[in-house]
Amino acid sequence: MYILSTTTKYKERTKYYTKSGDTYTLLVEGTDYSIGDNITGTVYEKCEYDRLYIRVWGSGSNYKTFPYEIGGVNTLPEHDASANDVDLDAYTNTAGYTIRNRVRHDVATLEFDVPTMTGKELHDFFYMTKDVWLDCHFFYEPEWQFVSKKMYRNATVKYHKYYIDRTDPNNNIYTDVNFGFVEE
Repeated sequence: MYILSTTTKYKERTKYYTKSGDTYTLLVEGTDYSIGDNITGTVYEKCEYDRLYIRVWGSGSNYKTFPYEIGGVNTLPEHDASANDVDLDAYTNTAGYTIRNRVRHDVATLEFDVPTMTGKELHDFFYMTKDVWLDCHFFYEPEWQFVSKKMYRNATVKYHKYYIDRTDPNNNIYTDVNFGFVEE
């Protein structure tokens, strides 16, 4: 899958493509563009399996790569992914047997632990995930393919905050940032 690039300048370690009809053509660094040049026209990026793409509502069909370059590297932090069952009013009876009322199975969850984020990165993350539902595109191991799933950000976001600049929260440092996404 290819997505419309949302960056304004060509960056290192990123492959860019143009589209003609249904065909995508790789642009060659040094011939078609130079790192740091402004992107003009419509340019696409190929989905990489080590990234999570979140469609930011209000931006048409644009996806924004998560994380949006933490520490200059645009790769997905290590995370836990799972497929869970959802039961309604499950309980264990007096004989020790669990009684389940299965509502759904294989509900996708993604849990992230980001070692360090700046205040600006955390602010951008909260803004990017402020909508109730997010359209997330990622490589999902239980199906062994890219999937698009309607998900929401878990309300619990944990972190340690270090005050670097008491006048500008964008300059503060946040460590051990933990959050998750859950499929609808």
